[in-house]
Amino acid sequence: VVTDKGKTIECNVVGLTAGVAPNIDFLKDSGIEIGRGVKVNRFLETNIKDVYAIGDCAEQHEGIGSRRPIEAVWYTGRMMGETLAQTICGNPRKYNPGHWFNSAKFLDVEYQTYGWVFSERGKKETEQHFHWRHLEEKICITVAFDKDTNQFLGINTFGIRMRHEIFDQWLTENKDIDHVMTYLKDANFDPEFYKLHEDAIVAKYNSDYNKNINPKKKSWKRIFSIA
Repeated sequence: VVTDKGKTIECNVVGLTAGVAPNIDFLKDSGIEIGRGVKVNRFLETNIKDVYAIGDCAEQHEGIGSRRPIEAVWYTGRMMGETLAQTICGNPRKYNPGHWFNSAKFLDVEYQTYGWVFSERGKKETEQHFHWRHLEEKICITVAFDKDTNQFLGINTFGIRMRHEIFDQWLTENKDIDHVMTYLKDANFDPEFYKLHEDAIVAKYNSDYNKNINPKKKSWKRIFSIA
């Protein structure tokens, strides 16, 4: 690849990520307030009575928490639809997407994220990362936590499938990273006969932070009490 600066980058695969932009040109003279998308409040209402917007085109006046004003992912569109259905049926409800999560597949590697794990450039001063990577396979995790309080902030996983409900509750209850490491096996969602890596992950965590966490065996009773 030759950049516009004349620099040559040797590579085998090039991936183009163009992003997503709402197609709202047809609304320019409608009187509906628009920005990058269709402007909505927490009830997903536009500035015109009985006109709503949901999904990829909806733009919150201000992002909810650390979320962006426009979220072009399928599950937020689904939750917006469920929320708006309540309002239309006479039970006004604000859109509350809860903790950030997403999943995708890059070539043959599955990816999941729960909570917030910011880049080195974007993370807060008190945010610290624990990283574990398999020595041979395309499997790794990064866990973000507050270095002052040890509060668990989020996790990124590559090649390991995790259980959404578990992390959602841990984030809601402000669990610390020691709790996450202790019960990490409960969160594993890989099918039977897949290799498990929690013991190796916790061993590295213990080594990195001079801890002595003993990971608990998976408990379906604990899992079902959350799910």
